[in-house]
Amino acid sequence: MDPYTNPDSQTDRTQQAMITRLEERGQHAFFQKMIDDYIDSIPSDQPLRALDLGCGTGVVARRLANALHSDSEIHGADISDVLLAKGRRQDLAQGIHWDHIQPGALPYEERSFDVIVMHTLLSHVPNPLSLLQETARVLAPTGQLIVFDADHAGTTYGQESYEAMRRVDHLLTSAVATHPDLCRQMPRYLKAAGLSLNSHRSVILSECGRGDYWLSSVRGFAGILPALNVLSEEEGQQWVDAMHASHDNDTFFASGAFFTFYASHS
Repeated sequence: MDPYTNPDSQTDRTQQAMITRLEERGQHAFFQKMIDDYIDSIPSDQPLRALDLGCGTGVVARRLANALHSDSEIHGADISDVLLAKGRRQDLAQGIHWDHIQPGALPYEERSFDVIVMHTLLSHVPNPLSLLQETARVLAPTGQLIVFDADHAGTTYGQESYEAMRRVDHLLTSAVATHPDLCRQMPRYLKAAGLSLNSHRSVILSECGRGDYWLSSVRGFAGILPALNVLSEEEGQQWVDAMHASHDNDTFFASGAFFTFYASHS
């Protein structure tokens, strides 16, 4: 099962690996640039009520607090007490509201938020359409929904054997995301939720020869492989070792695409 669907049910080791990866990824220049790109689309000249839904450790919530009008009300909401606890510790007097929520109906009134961000959330939830419908309920009539996610189904890590590469790619991406093809379904989900897709943005990150962002994701996988339960311990270690070896001898290859969807009420 996708460990991000219920982080609090994971072992302490896995939870720490998840926290480390979320914070490490959030500090990477490539990821920061993609976050800043969509935050720049949010007006900052007036106070807003903003919701970072599925906030994790609060990487995006903190950037919203820094970027939006100083009188804005920022909420970070997540189903995980463990991740929220880290978020609260990272909140350096920014005044973010950290909301522990349950799966299902959101604990907010209708038309509550001017902007809602879902950053790498929808690919992990069991029912993306149901959550989008709830999001539409609490989004203000003139509000903006921003959905950012990875096209996990297309992520690949190069290996010498094509068969081994495709097998491990499929096992890892299917285990780390409940809906690896989420981005490919977003136009349908938004339409079914009564929302209009206004625009989208795509970014491809590929690394050849030497690894950086994708090599750090390999290290992240190494920490949560036991929880994924898709590769044996030996096979998982062999994959991690092979990725590091390819980096060391300049034959590393990895690639993936990220999408940002901008939507509003129809």
